[in-house]
Amino acid sequence: MFYLFVIVIVLYIVGASIYQAFLWFRKWQEKKRDEKFSMDNEENKE
Repeated sequence: MFYLFVIVIVLYIVGASIYQAFLWFRKWQEKKRDEKFSMDNEENKE
């Protein structure tokens, strides 16, 4: 029974880490895209 408890905790930590990595990756992509758009806008202003 103790092993089952440990497995559940490990799976929860791994799952939460993967989810956080996914959110961070999506946020990083949006930030990169926004920087690209702002660079294009600055070039067009001049």
